Amino acid sequence: MRNFLLAVSAFLFLVGCSSDSDGGSGECGTITLTNVVQQGNQLVFNYQTQNTFNYYEIGYDVTTNLTGVSNDQLYFNYGFTTTDVSSTTREEDFLAFFAEENQTLSFYIRAQCSNGELTKWNGPIVLQIEEYCESPTDLNAFGSGVSWNFDGNNNASYYQVEYGLHGFNLGEGSQITTSDTSTHDAVMAQGNTYDFYVRAFCENGLGFGNWSGPVSVFADQDYNLCTPPSNVVHEIEYNFFGDPVGVVFRWDFNGESMFEHVLVSDGFDPNNTTSVNTSDGSGWPVYGQGLFQNTPYDFYIRAVCVDGSRTEWVGPKNIVIN
Repeated sequence: MRNFLLAVSAFLFLVGCSSDSDGGSGECGTITLTNVVQQGNQLVFNYQTQNTFNYYEIGYDVTTNLTGVSNDQLYFNYGFTTTDVSSTTREEDFLAFFAEENQTLSFYIRAQCSNGELTKWNGPIVLQIEEYCESPTDLNAFGSGVSWNFDGNNNASYYQVEYGLHGFNLGEGSQITTSDTSTHDAVMAQGNTYDFYVRAFCENGLGFGNWSGPVSVFADQDYNLCTPPSNVVHEIEYNFFGDPVGVVFRWDFNGESMFEHVLVSDGFDPNNTTSVNTSDGSGWPVYGQGLFQNTPYDFYIRAVCVDGSRTEWVGPKNIVIN
């Protein structure tokens, strides 16, 4: 964080006008910084004007760096320009450093008039930077979900993911809560583009941080629509001597990621068995031990949906190990 802070501090606002330290009013116009509010890693600036300006400059720095500096000698390690009228918002991830160091920042504003002249700096607004829950970084959307990193100064208890069709408004999408830094549980229909946002819920009473995102992904197939698997196939495995040792099953996922399957005697109802096996798609199930040659068996499989429900059994897939 400290290295990042030093890199950011290359920004300087140099002042070329002379005035008293209580300024903010000049011949070309008047601007007043009314308040600055911290919202996590965001700073919200509100200001009032009595003229039409080309743009606004907002500068800020550690309060002790600006103490006793006259208006015409002010310079700032942090700042930006904006054309937003009356209010603007700025994200500054280095605020976490100032919160950790228990420091205050002082904020000033000035504007460029239509004739090119600058008003005097108006300020300061002094703000104690508070500790906050930082935002996830490195969002990456893929297939049926999204992943991210979280390396904030505070521990995250869990994460909230909100997603919806491209362009949806936050608060109107579907939500997923997870303690992991990824999820595969988004429900998406083939042919649509979806936006994802993620935020953390931190310990120590800090609550939710700001949303990160959006990051978008195109659904190249259906995901988590509770669709049964299909195209079930099997292959008999043999040892070096040509003796059958088992049978491997494969199928099309159809957007699901968890499955239950059973191998029962020919004609047996799969709902009456107590030995249901599961698969997460990371490998294919092999049945071998306890099977008899030249004996018919039935294979059944169903998807376990993200809400915990199950699809209907797909089967029977009849096999005989010769």
